[in-house]
Amino acid sequence: MDHTMQADMEFKGSASLTNNNINVLKHVIGGLDLRIEAINQNIGRVYVVDQGGNMQPLPVNAQGLPVITMVDRAGIAVAPHNNEFLYIYGDSFVVSVDGLPVMRLDQQKQHSLMAQKQLQHDKIEL
Repeated sequence: MDHTMQADMEFKGSASLTNNNINVLKHVIGGLDLRIEAINQNIGRVYVVDQGGNMQPLPVNAQGLPVITMVDRAGIAVAPHNNEFLYIYGDSFVVSVDGLPVMRLDQQKQHSLMAQKQLQHDKIEL
């Protein structure tokens, strides 16, 4: 992925496949919002909605080409399915509008740390 084109991006939250939260990027194109949500613990989806929250067809330009595209970490296009892009745990993705990256989904490696209640916890950040 070309991260130089994405230099002006900032952290907006976590799109988790393990909860029911829906992330929304407002007014991504023509008054449409982009939603990111889990389908199950392995698959998520990215789609557009109008200001009423109603799912909309993925927009196309005058030539009938998709305006919103998604690629995986290797730069391979993710084909839309039923007006949404599906993504899986284990890869990272970039969503672009008119060729300009607007969102990046970075897969993270982490574990939940559980310990007995009586043990104190501290974290050393490096």
